[in-house]
Amino acid sequence: MATYDLLAPHYDAVTGDSAKEAAFIQSIIAQRHNQAVNLLDVACGTGSITVLLAGTYRVSGLDISPGMLAVARKKLPGGTPLYLADMTCFRLNVTFDAVTCAYQGVNHLLSLSAWRNFFACAHHHLDVGGVLIFDVTTVGDLMRMASIPKIVQQFGDNYLLIRVSTTDGMVFKWRIEVFELQQDGKYRLLTQTIEMRSFPVESIREALRPGFADIEVFDSTGNPADDDNEDRIWFACAKRA
Repeated sequence: MATYDLLAPHYDAVTGDSAKEAAFIQSIIAQRHNQAVNLLDVACGTGSITVLLAGTYRVSGLDISPGMLAVARKKLPGGTPLYLADMTCFRLNVTFDAVTCAYQGVNHLLSLSAWRNFFACAHHHLDVGGVLIFDVTTVGDLMRMASIPKIVQQFGDNYLLIRVSTTDGMVFKWRIEVFELQQDGKYRLLTQTIEMRSFPVESIREALRPGFADIEVFDSTGNPADDDNEDRIWFACAKRA
């Protein structure tokens, strides 16, 4: 599983404003569990979404990357619980009204059994009636990304280069290069390769059904979506008793 430690200092500059994602998550929670108080943000990264939700909920964050959590710690209110843990096997002595996972964190799990393990962890840490909300990039979108020779993005005085490839149409390797401007005018190259995978919508539904009910699938505008060719889709569901 990717840790993003090397890229943590630049992550926020590359991903940009998280306000839209945070507002979307909050709108789903308001519809599904308007009495929610405690929220766990899994794969919280630098806390860019977590800190925006902290104004409404008592938030906690969980991530496998010490570097990302170090950035999150500087943003979040003092005393905010932050857990260094694997999203497929964490055990905390607390439960929540909502568990969230954004920015396609689940896609970093490369087997459906690993996805099921995350769903089981979320189920274990939710109160009855609590909601699980997460987004995924679809199989179709990963295939489209692999068909593009490269993606180049400038942020500040630095540059980001991404190449996505696959040999089997299942696991997709993202080679990420950051050209970081130094004080002497030269660039330092930071490189990291991560792997991502997705599964058909119906397979994800089936993996959720043992522990969750009222499963809904949305696109990023909130409209129902069951198409594996969507760029990005969101799942929302409630813990079964």
